[in-house]
Amino acid sequence: MMSILALARFDLRALLRERGTLLLIAAALLLALYGLFEGARFQRHAQAAQQAALTQEAGARAAAKELAAHYFADPNDPAFAGMRYFRTPVDIRGYAFREHVGFAALPALPGAALAIGQADIQPGYVRVRAESMESVRTATEIEHPARLATGRYDLMFFVVYLWPLVLLTLSASVLTQDRESLRLRSLVLQGVGSGRILFTQAGARNLLATALLVATVAGAALLGGAVPRDGAGLAALGSWSAIVLLYSAFWTAVGATVCAACANRMSATFAGFGLWLLFAIVLPAALDAGARIGAPVPPRERYVQATRDALDQVNANTASSMARFYDSHPEWKPQRTAPGDVSSNVSRLHRAEEVERTMAGVEREFAAARDARSALFARLSLVSPVTLANGAFSWLAGNDGARHARFVAEVARHQHALRDWFQGAIQRAALGDERSPCPRTCLGGYGFRDFDAVPRFTPSEGLRQPAAMPPRAWLLAAWAACFIALALFALRRERRRQRG
Repeated sequence: MMSILALARFDLRALLRERGTLLLIAAALLLALYGLFEGARFQRHAQAAQQAALTQEAGARAAAKELAAHYFADPNDPAFAGMRYFRTPVDIRGYAFREHVGFAALPALPGAALAIGQADIQPGYVRVRAESMESVRTATEIEHPARLATGRYDLMFFVVYLWPLVLLTLSASVLTQDRESLRLRSLVLQGVGSGRILFTQAGARNLLATALLVATVAGAALLGGAVPRDGAGLAALGSWSAIVLLYSAFWTAVGATVCAACANRMSATFAGFGLWLLFAIVLPAALDAGARIGAPVPPRERYVQATRDALDQVNANTASSMARFYDSHPEWKPQRTAPGDVSSNVSRLHRAEEVERTMAGVEREFAAARDARSALFARLSLVSPVTLANGAFSWLAGNDGARHARFVAEVARHQHALRDWFQGAIQRAALGDERSPCPRTCLGGYGFRDFDAVPRFTPSEGLRQPAAMPPRAWLLAAWAACFIALALFALRRERRRQRG
């Protein structure tokens, strides 16, 4: 044990005497801090946008209350002379289809600044309308296309793609330098095995570098407010640190395998860079292509055409559809108006429901295709350590696709509740107006002022719950063990070759 510590201490002292090593570590830490800064800045802007949306919602509700109080106190005020029912919140028809402002926001997790993930293409808040989910489905790719093409630099990008290059560079001279200087044979004769040299030096170098990275990022995140200074924030940093250590262990094992198999530093450098290209670029791209080929999604044009066909079908059968609707809801059935002659504003929400019912088969087909592709990609990602790390960091930050899908599912349930609420309010208003017609919007008819009763979105506790480290991240340890086994095999071959 003492010989291992002495060997590690001697190697680190020699390594730190080189100015290039210090410059490399300093540059890496600066890049990591810049990535953390970018992630925190993106998160601040996202939170500010969410807050602005919620402020707009509250302001619109307060303005509607004030206008309703003024209007119903004096409907003949000249200020309301040009008022149109479909453009005012005091009329349930105008409020439901135009003036209602409602947003659904995805709560941010404590570790959100540690990885942007898919947050730049999947919005953290959406406008919710009573009529349909169209405003939610189309609220993607919120960034400029040029920004999406280049991607965002953040801490996850640094750790996943740049940090492995730092680790491979630090370990490139392990064993290879001793082979070049012909010192390895003398060390072996002194009883210091090549395996001990390899794993002690590679492990000590990369462990020290990773510890510096974790300490620097954690300290900056806490001091700068990127992560909250509470138990949840510390837990997020702890899980992030564990993933970084596992990922560093994998690349340390890769570097050790390269050094065990290569005769000199130059060949080790080229081999390490080649493996980085394979694992960081080629393999994830191949997995993505394999998932697209193995689980194809129907073309978007088919969905658009199916939507148009559904709209045409519903519009052609409005009378019979409304008759069935009122048979199911006899308490809302008008006394003097035939179902086919009901105002389009009164039948609008039902027609939207009918379109959804007609589109249900197509929606299920597209959803099943997307789920199949996601499941296939999740299975394929087991063979890509870089993809595993990418998914683990996004999961921990709460900016992964699965969490956003749960958010959209909750928004859909809220939208259905909102539509059902407005459906009942409009149908009751239509009955009141039929019994006592008003020349202008009035209470008892289409007049509306009960704004506080309109359902609002509240995220579930599951969406608020901080994410723990995903179990799949531990597969990085299995990958590291595989490369350690390869390094031992390469060393055994070298010993046999030397004996032969």
